[in-house]
Amino acid sequence: MSIKFLQYFLPTLLFILVACGTTHSPTYGPIKEDVFQDMFLSSIGDQQQQILFYSRAIWYPNKNGFKFLPAGKKSHKGIIVCTDQGVYFTEWNISGSYSTEFLAKYDQIEMLRHAANNHFGRVVIKKDHFNSFEILGIDGADLPNKEQTEIAYKIIQQQTES
Repeated sequence: MSIKFLQYFLPTLLFILVACGTTHSPTYGPIKEDVFQDMFLSSIGDQQQQILFYSRAIWYPNKNGFKFLPAGKKSHKGIIVCTDQGVYFTEWNISGSYSTEFLAKYDQIEMLRHAANNHFGRVVIKKDHFNSFEILGIDGADLPNKEQTEIAYKIIQQQTES
């Protein structure tokens, strides 16, 4: 092997090994670890809330179900969290903490629906404007999880009715 090859290959290999050896996802944080719930509750400043459901998710702001996103709008990867007080969408940031990007207290939800087709669904929440959430499940590929979406929808529906 040439020295030039080793100069470029070894640092790249080391980076890959370190990145694969981390215990949490750079996108979702430590969602699969015991510390997740405490970290999330600390990030919202309320340790008294009870977490009813959480999952990796994709948030589509200003989107009603499966309609196209308006020009210039983006989707966001993060975690949807349903507590006994509201629905949160939080993102993991480079400082090693969660930041809430969306919050709808149950009494603020103007409309709730489950947009579904044969393959997957989205939870649609209207608070001022429409927000769609594609639920991915705790682990696995970044693909929609229809069963987890139905669970999240039912929990939000129960909380808005009580």
